[in-house]
Amino acid sequence: MIKKVFVDSDVIIDVATGRFPFFNDSKLVLTLLERGFAMGYLSSNIVTNVYYVLKKISSHEKAKNFLSSLLEYVAVISVEHRSVLEALDSKFKDFEDAVQHYSALANKCDLIVTRNIHDYENSVIQVMTPVEFLSLFST
Repeated sequence: MIKKVFVDSDVIIDVATGRFPFFNDSKLVLTLLERGFAMGYLSSNIVTNVYYVLKKISSHEKAKNFLSSLLEYVAVISVEHRSVLEALDSKFKDFEDAVQHYSALANKCDLIVTRNIHDYENSVIQVMTPVEFLSLFST
């Protein structure tokens, strides 16, 4: 049973920006977490990255309000020194994704939800797209 879900920044930004055609599936992922079907997590650097994107396309207030709402049901995990070292030494092609992976691993997450599953081909944690994650809850 999946209990702890790490949500990658692409899923969060899909929702925050209404990015078509990904918005609906990404929104449903967050809705499931909000309703307690699993515990949602994101790293501290995702928070700053999402803020930066939202402020750039809208405003400080909108970015702050979106994040405040999100953080009512998704917890922030820190990026630890060891996770960064592991990411630097990993076979991941994308350093940021490696940092996310090792932060999720350090915090015992069961799953990473991302649209960019190929970026996590070296993951030891199960990785799913939003659509695959949603299929776990369909009848």
